[in-house]
Amino acid sequence: MKKEKDNISKIKKLDIPKLNNLLGVGNNILKILYVLLILLLVYLGIILLKEFNVLSIVLKILSVISPLFIGFIIAWLLNPLVTKLTNRGLNRTISVILIYVLLIIFLYLFTLVAVPALANQIKDIVGTIPTILSDLKAWVEGIFDKISDMSLENLDTTKTHFFESIEKLGTNLQTNLPQTALNIISSLVSGVGIILLSFIVGFYMLFNFNEVSNGFIKLLPKRWRKDADMLLSQISTTTYGYVKGTLIISLILMIISLIGFAIIGLKAPLLIAMFCAITNLIPYIGPYMGAAVAGLVGFSQSNVIGILTLVFILIIQTLEGNFLTPLFMSKKMNLHPVTILISLLIFGYFFGIIGMVIATPLTALLKTLFNFLDQKYKFFEYTKD
Repeated sequence: MKKEKDNISKIKKLDIPKLNNLLGVGNNILKILYVLLILLLVYLGIILLKEFNVLSIVLKILSVISPLFIGFIIAWLLNPLVTKLTNRGLNRTISVILIYVLLIIFLYLFTLVAVPALANQIKDIVGTIPTILSDLKAWVEGIFDKISDMSLENLDTTKTHFFESIEKLGTNLQTNLPQTALNIISSLVSGVGIILLSFIVGFYMLFNFNEVSNGFIKLLPKRWRKDADMLLSQISTTTYGYVKGTLIISLILMIISLIGFAIIGLKAPLLIAMFCAITNLIPYIGPYMGAAVAGLVGFSQSNVIGILTLVFILIIQTLEGNFLTPLFMSKKMNLHPVTILISLLIFGYFFGIIGMVIATPLTALLKTLFNFLDQKYKFFEYTKD
């Protein structure tokens, strides 16, 4: 009895809130380690793929079957729209044809208007680069002069190296920007056949999209089919809402930005609006990248246009954060901000700006795959709750 009383008194002396707080800290540490483990595996996987030249082989295989893959993505994105029309009593065949006709009309009009405008605006931006660099050098020189006055140190060498880097960057931009744009347009033209074939594949897939999905699963051994169906369903649920919402928001932001930049008088409004829309796909740092480019172009014209451009970008980013994102982003990636930032660093290092754009959905896909395998095979039992 005495021992039992002593044990009870010891339990009463325990600081339960403190113990819960300690357990919470431990749980957060485990989550961080879990995130770092996933990103480390991704990093090692990419290195191994590059080291053994597996990545180039995979890319070649994907280029061969790209019409099938792209067609499936197109059908996957459009299937919910077709399903909604079908649920409202419209025949599925008519629904597919209607959606495709609207999509083709939109793409045709966009190409008809955008390509010539982009070509002219790239020339305008190339002509603006010397002015931008001159203003940037004057601004940086003023900063160096102030630092030198405050620290009483001679920073002439550092300033010279910095200016040489700026001039080299400007030369590269003037030389490479038109060529890069030409290469992109040439790639698009040369890939017209693949794009057309992809749209045709997607068109036929849409008629019986669920059967097509089941057909891919039936290619697997029977013992894997149930798990594969469950995994694909989880991946689709995780990524579809995010991809759809992101595309809609980017399109709206591009249209609003184009109108706003044109009213302000910013040079190359379509080109900069498209750049801002693309960089906006990159979480956290993307909007600042777009704002920096737009602001530089604006200040190269005048201080008023530069200030108006930055104010306008601040307004549309506020609009996106408080209105567009809650309205259209029905599904989120459920990723920790640290996870997203580290994934941006990894994918950006290996694949540049395209890697940064696809980093978030790919990391979410990898997390879904990891959770699924953890639930099935009890590797870490992280998802046992």
